[in-house]
Amino acid sequence: MLLDDRSIQRVLREVDTKELSLALKVATEEVKDSIFRNMSERASGLIKEELEFMGPVRLKDVEESQMKIVEVIRQLEEEGEIVISGRGGEEEIVA
Repeated sequence: MLLDDRSIQRVLREVDTKELSLALKVATEEVKDSIFRNMSERASGLIKEELEFMGPVRLKDVEESQMKIVEVIRQLEEEGEIVISGRGGEEEIVA
């Protein structure tokens, strides 16, 4: 995860919950925990429930949802809305 909590929250405001649920289908527990930590309890509960009852999905569909989220992240970075940390050669940001 190369986004801080504030950046994750900003991305989540731009991402459709259905896309997010599908993208999280194969995500690691670390990624899921990071996402859920930055959502309201109600919203994270709805997504967890959807993941539980989703059933099998095509990997292609999961990857498409993940790429849509990556595009949102890139767009927000270009607009200066978020900062992606850990990129080689870039300045470090301190709060």
